[in-house]
Amino acid sequence: MPQLIWLVTATTSGLGAAIVQHLTARGDRVIATGRNANERLAYLKSDNVAILELDVTAPRQQIDAQIEKAWQVWGHIDVLLNNAGVSAPKSIEEATDEFVRSIFDVNLFGTLHVSQAILPYFRSQRSGTLAFTGAGVGWGPLPFLAHYAASKAALDIFVEGLAKEVKSFNINCMIFEPGGFPSQLGAAREGSVEGFGKYQPSIEAYKPLFDETMGVFASEIVPNVPGDINKLSGRIVDCVKGEGVCAGKPRPLRVILGCDALRLIQQKCKEQLELANNWEDVSLSTDRDGHDHVASPGMLRLTSIFVVRVDTGGHPFYRILTCYFTFYMGFSKPELATSRLILVLANLVLASYSPRSENDPQARP
Repeated sequence: MPQLIWLVTATTSGLGAAIVQHLTARGDRVIATGRNANERLAYLKSDNVAILELDVTAPRQQIDAQIEKAWQVWGHIDVLLNNAGVSAPKSIEEATDEFVRSIFDVNLFGTLHVSQAILPYFRSQRSGTLAFTGAGVGWGPLPFLAHYAASKAALDIFVEGLAKEVKSFNINCMIFEPGGFPSQLGAAREGSVEGFGKYQPSIEAYKPLFDETMGVFASEIVPNVPGDINKLSGRIVDCVKGEGVCAGKPRPLRVILGCDALRLIQQKCKEQLELANNWEDVSLSTDRDGHDHVASPGMLRLTSIFVVRVDTGGHPFYRILTCYFTFYMGFSKPELATSRLILVLANLVLASYSPRSENDPQARP
């Protein structure tokens, strides 16, 4: 793959710093950003590494100005990797608005603002990749970490929707959902919330559950953190560039990284599907009388995570897969056979006329 130009947020430590090392080792160029970046990252500056001050919680106008500066460094950017994140424990009952906003301002709104700032440039050049660091726990929060998990869950859905909106501009979106790995994620952020090791519930009734949760961290999670930050950062680069173990694979929307994140998400999907099936009669009981319980094929198509893959497009296998999921996941009642058949045929027609970007590589002769 030719040399790419990356803009990476939060590169002063942890995962961001490791990603910068991988990018430079592979010959790519990177604009490394962070708070006080000129001081903290000065040692990285080279022909292939530019340093830029960027606090994702800054006012939108400042972020816009910094993205414009970043674009001018080498005349374009191929990949934006939104890597900024912060976490801190707190019970939901005792969390103040200030605490909640301090989490969401970094993990969701800051990421949103940086992405909004660069999108006009990506649309203009009709190419680009927006990559995001999510979290496996966005699928299932631990007690006292609901605010962090909720911010990452919101980010996950935001990315899924964004991918569909920018598909026709030949802009790709990917979100990486890692499990545990050594980082400074839970450390106190300067001028912000307290980090792990300092918080204790102020409400006595929550202390037994808090002690149990911290006991699991101390005895199971921390001593056996599965993630290797060097492997994690390398795999993120592999996925974006389509290299290494990711070579030849279709570009995914969502990538789960680490056994703990994988098992958590597998468990959540299994449990959620079991609940949906067990309560199907209650779910269908709110439909109006006479309704055939068939959902809009267009709605199912537009909400599918498979439709965001620019590189699958109108491939026959994609159309078959779309229809299969509509058939299998939709309705298992024999009396709805005719409705199911109509739904499948309608979905096939809609998939055949799925819009393509003129810059979609598969649309070119």
